[in-house]
Amino acid sequence: MKRRAVLTAIILIIAVLSANIAFAENTILIAPAPSGTLQIVKTVPDNGEEGKQVTNMAVKIVFDEDVSASANDAANANCITIKDPDGKSYPFTIAHHPKSPNEIWCILEGDLVADTEYTVTVSAGVKATSGNTLSSPYTFTFKTRNTKTDTTISMVLTFAMMGIMIFATTRAQNKKREEDTAKGKGAAALEKQTQTDPYRLAKERGISVEEAQAVIAKEKEKIDKKNASGVKAREKYEADKAAKEAEIERRLKEIHDASVYKVKAKGSLVEHGGTLPKAVLKKQAARRKSKKK
Repeated sequence: MKRRAVLTAIILIIAVLSANIAFAENTILIAPAPSGTLQIVKTVPDNGEEGKQVTNMAVKIVFDEDVSASANDAANANCITIKDPDGKSYPFTIAHHPKSPNEIWCILEGDLVADTEYTVTVSAGVKATSGNTLSSPYTFTFKTRNTKTDTTISMVLTFAMMGIMIFATTRAQNKKREEDTAKGKGAAALEKQTQTDPYRLAKERGISVEEAQAVIAKEKEKIDKKNASGVKAREKYEADKAAKEAEIERRLKEIHDASVYKVKAKGSLVEHGGTLPKAVLKKQAARRKSKKK
């Protein structure tokens, strides 16, 4: 129980935290560009996408041809801007993946602000390795996630996990205490022994042995009354149970007796007004027919 509860809480926390790094790629539908020009075919994040992380953020722009020439990186970086609503530009570093030469990665150098919309502008003039350039600018936006909500959810899950662990631990401790008491060990067992030992009780409470004996006798009387009431309740339950079972048996016997046909003397079923089953009648007819042959 304890292990299952802890694992459930941890899985919930991981599910919330993993959402911070998930994103989806979407295709941009742009009218065909003139021959000899560069075209954007995809961006990550997509235009208007929300819930992006504020740390370790990167913007990916995918073109229809190779843009990985390092000689063009500085000029291409000047054609791309990432700004907040106040017009503040956020610096980034351009990077390329060897297996994806058509992509430009803009890796932000600092953290973004939570719950804020950012505008990415790709100006005309971005140059491909072939020398082709982007003929018209393209602008898209994305919004960062609300980290306050994430923090609240994480705190709630953390406290829930702590509560589950405390509950499980307390339950295990109580169970062990009960087992120790049953075996005559532990603090509970010692307290039980004290309650039945007048000398020890007198020493612990600072009273006389006679007073301690009176306290023990009073406690014993309470326990006896409690046990007696428990025994009476148990006896009543057993008596009610036996009465119900007897009533069920009586009704079953009535049903059985009503379905049994009794005769006064020995004889065949037909002689006493009964009817033979069709299967028996057919066998008898077949037997008589075979004898005639």
